[in-house]
Amino acid sequence: MTDHPREALRRKKDSSMRRAIDLVKSHDAHACVSAGNTGALMATAHFVLKMLPGVERPAIVSIIPSRTGHTYMLDLGANASCTPAHLLQFAIMGSVLAADLEGAHERPRVGLLNIGEEEIKGNEIVQAANELMAAADINYVGFVEGHDIFSGRVDVVVTDGFTGNVALKAIEGAARLITDTLREELTRTTLRKLVH
Repeated sequence: MTDHPREALRRKKDSSMRRAIDLVKSHDAHACVSAGNTGALMATAHFVLKMLPGVERPAIVSIIPSRTGHTYMLDLGANASCTPAHLLQFAIMGSVLAADLEGAHERPRVGLLNIGEEEIKGNEIVQAANELMAAADINYVGFVEGHDIFSGRVDVVVTDGFTGNVALKAIEGAARLITDTLREELTRTTLRKLVH
């Protein structure tokens, strides 16, 4: 788990992860799942399997619960920094994934995570990505904020891997806090009833 992705790629050519990815390349497997180092998995898959035309970088995606079911969010850690073109590619990949998995949504609603919904907000990369997405053949609804991940307003939320990973860890931490607090409160209430 502590191997740098570049070192894992160069020196661990016979690892279980590399063997699994090689099986996908040779069509002896349809997919590869790993509990190992995510960076090593992404680097090895990128090197062995290559990228689809028009896609420069892979993205990590997850399904986040929302008021209307769930939201697909990407990138969640594969790319700490991205160009506007990368964010557009993630939007297209997320839209295709959501449409394929959901079936009912032929044109999933895509939002770009930002510090506000107003057109003037965000850094230069987010502003440029906003323009690219608005001109692309996707159902782009514009900027969304963190609370929109759960609101059901969009089907896909796009961001860079740094911001996405921070958001994901915050979501996981909040969920753990709520679960632990409920468990403690239910235990305390049950104990009170037994004492009385």
